[in-house]
Amino acid sequence: MVKVADVAREPRAKVYPNTPLVHARALFRSTEERIIPIVKSEKEDKYIGFLTRVEAIIPTSTKSRLRVRDVARDYPTLRPDMNLDEAVEMLEEFKAYEAPVVDENGNLVGVFTLRDAIQALRSLGYEPKAETVSEIMTTEDLDDYVVTPDTPINKVWSKFVFKGLPAVIVVRSKEDRTPIGIITPFDLIRKGRWRFHREIRAGKITTPAKVRRIMTRGIVVADVRSLVEDVATVMVENDFTVVPVVDEEGKLAGIVTMADVVKAYLKGRKPGRVPVKPIEKPIPAAEEKVTYRTDRELLQEVVVKAEKAYVVSGLTAKDIARLHMPAITINDTVEHARKEMLRRKTNYLLVVDEAGRIVGVISKFDMLKAIAFKGPIWRRRVYDKFFIDFIMNKNIPKVKADDPIEKVALQLLSSGSEVATVEDEEGNLIGFITKDDLVDAYTRTQTGRILVENLIMPGRVSVVHPHHSLAHAVRRMLTFHLDALTVYDGSRILGVVSANRLPFVAFEDALRASKSRRLVWVRRLMRGGRKLARYVVIAPLLVIHATTPLQRYVSPKDDAFKAIEIMKESNVDGVPVVDEDGRVIGTITKNDILREMARYAEVAVETAKRITKKGA
Repeated sequence: MVKVADVAREPRAKVYPNTPLVHARALFRSTEERIIPIVKSEKEDKYIGFLTRVEAIIPTSTKSRLRVRDVARDYPTLRPDMNLDEAVEMLEEFKAYEAPVVDENGNLVGVFTLRDAIQALRSLGYEPKAETVSEIMTTEDLDDYVVTPDTPINKVWSKFVFKGLPAVIVVRSKEDRTPIGIITPFDLIRKGRWRFHREIRAGKITTPAKVRRIMTRGIVVADVRSLVEDVATVMVENDFTVVPVVDEEGKLAGIVTMADVVKAYLKGRKPGRVPVKPIEKPIPAAEEKVTYRTDRELLQEVVVKAEKAYVVSGLTAKDIARLHMPAITINDTVEHARKEMLRRKTNYLLVVDEAGRIVGVISKFDMLKAIAFKGPIWRRRVYDKFFIDFIMNKNIPKVKADDPIEKVALQLLSSGSEVATVEDEEGNLIGFITKDDLVDAYTRTQTGRILVENLIMPGRVSVVHPHHSLAHAVRRMLTFHLDALTVYDGSRILGVVSANRLPFVAFEDALRASKSRRLVWVRRLMRGGRKLARYVVIAPLLVIHATTPLQRYVSPKDDAFKAIEIMKESNVDGVPVVDEDGRVIGTITKNDILREMARYAEVAVETAKRITKKGA
């Protein structure tokens, strides 16, 4: 039997009794830890108590005289020799998701969380005894977990502090219980806009903000038929304590907590629950963006529609592989890479070392990520030849010549690359496949009518305003793995922000800030003296500065081939989607095409096996 000692780990942070509570809150924010033990001193790990994220949000102002000893918890505590099921029952009794592990001498041994328990069980080969979410989800007191965007944040705060809820689900309205977001104690730790100064005795008291101002918009949800194992994966990889469960209409039907998942592994289904036929793909909440994703969820971002017409192509990697690709060396400069892309009119470059071995690939999307995540380094080292090593993608998937192209699409999405190498049975390199090659193959092989609405991501996550900052657009593209966004000012479509065009705009700005707008106020610092700049404000690049004009669009009922044709003719990675009422509802992109192909990877592999058997 698994013991607590097998699961316990070292805490990422510790505090002392006199530590200010606001300092502890900062530690929660920087470490993303769920529990911080309180020990006697820096030299002595004598257990005093512990804090959770709930204690960290007790101060409702930016300043507080509270010390950690004033709000510390001292229960529950776990012993190293306890069985895992005993520990889980104790946490359930105290409605806790974490606890310190203390030995018989009162010394801190480590910390234990339900997330750690799930990870340990999975690593030891345990499988859930309950198969589907319907067998384990929580439906009791569901109203406690539900708020609307207009709910004052102090009511949510009370649910965390006084009821011990790990999260609350934001639904569209009281009448429409479609999940559109979530709020957790960590959201309040990260953001300061919610504080309503409850502890202030005198002076002006701030009116509590509304939930819509603090909520994390978009949320991963599970279907009642989703596999428990899939939900466990999402929880562990993203550290979710709660995943909402929706019915066939997308309405909230229940929640799955970490405690529910742990008990599914240890005990199985809840009493009285009836198993249902499982599906393998949870769906996201409709009409809102999905904020958290794992690589596996790349195939789960599109709402599953009733109408599907995809036909397995029958093409293999060797059928569409290109024999040559332009390359640069790892010792070249980023400026040289940029010029090569422009000169050769390519979106992709191989990177080879001194011996001619392929060590990476650079795509325009890789440049985009480098600009977004390595901005300060980029500006310091744009001419440094070693910066190629920072920007290139080293995770190039290798596919076999006989792999179906649907499997190649899955490999590209899972690896985050836009280029795959093709090898023969002996492992020799015989070609390359890019994202554009797969999109071209899609147009050649699909004979049925595949509607745009069945491919685009739900909601307006792929639409931005022209006055949004360019950084906001880049973050959105990277978060949702989009390669294009529609630019819409509320009355008309101005164009698209396309990944294959964007890096060069941002690159120029990173080099010379030539497209930043600079506003300077001047004043005379002394009588008769020359005017000197007193204030300098540099406004960041806006979406409008990187917009590729495009007045063409498609409707949700149009064939996807029409959108692809527009992409080719306009040299962009996406096309706006407008419904019959003239409303902009999203963008269809090349990555949407890849996701559609990748979802049929398993079917394509099975089809290829059957054909091989018949031929034999």
